[in-house]
Amino acid sequence: MKQRLITAFFGFAVLIPVLIFSDTLALPVALALFSALGVYEMLGCIGVRKHLEITIPSMLIAAAGPVAVRYLTVLTDRLSYNLAVISAVSFNYMFYLMCVTVVSKGKKNILDTALVFMTTVYITIGFSSIVMIRDLPNGQFLVYLVFIGAWVTDGAAYFVGRAMGKHKLIPDVSPKKTVEGAVGGVTFCGLSFALYGLIVGKFSSSTTHYIEIIIAGVIIAVISEFGDLIASLVKRHYGIKDYGTIFPGHGGVMDRFDSIIAIAPFLLMICAYPEVYALFV
Repeated sequence: MKQRLITAFFGFAVLIPVLIFSDTLALPVALALFSALGVYEMLGCIGVRKHLEITIPSMLIAAAGPVAVRYLTVLTDRLSYNLAVISAVSFNYMFYLMCVTVVSKGKKNILDTALVFMTTVYITIGFSSIVMIRDLPNGQFLVYLVFIGAWVTDGAAYFVGRAMGKHKLIPDVSPKKTVEGAVGGVTFCGLSFALYGLIVGKFSSSTTHYIEIIIAGVIIAVISEFGDLIASLVKRHYGIKDYGTIFPGHGGVMDRFDSIIAIAPFLLMICAYPEVYALFV
């Protein structure tokens, strides 16, 4: 526990300045690093990390995503253009992986190829979405919701589960998670969104719609918990405890950011449309 707390302290000490100066290269570069490391961890799980013709392009795409969307947004000022480019790159990346599988003459498994594609795109879009959220109008406020949603849900689920947990949630996937903990995570996430809306409202001219933002917090908490469960399912399938060791006491990038990369695309989706985005500003 002591090691976890020390790591968390230093993690926040780095994260807060990155978010404060998120309009600079600090945010996309930091997320590019985490994105590449997350893909590296997943390739190790799948067992294809030694194949450099897969590992190098996959990590390059993962690293390029968060940086590219920042500059595409600046150049075009159109989120839709970002999404079109992401779709095109994803298709060509998939085509490349299929070609590599074909020329391997049976040395590479088609199912492994599909998993590589799926996890690389999943991680890259997750981290890139955080940058796209930051580049929205009032994104300097919205981007914090990604981290609040993930970490409040996770922390509340852990402490409520320890204090009150009696009914297992999905024991085959994550034996320690409880129904009570999950409900606690959802409840506290909704309340934390409302509190954040209150704080932001005090320092800006925005009107906070509390009912709507609490509903958004509840939905995001559910997505966060499923993001965590998906990561646990993968670890259980491959028989590993942690994805990596980069964060002492916490594991790897995918152990700490599993919920965040699940939340970010959904938050981007609801914020990208004016009629929904108006609920947050």
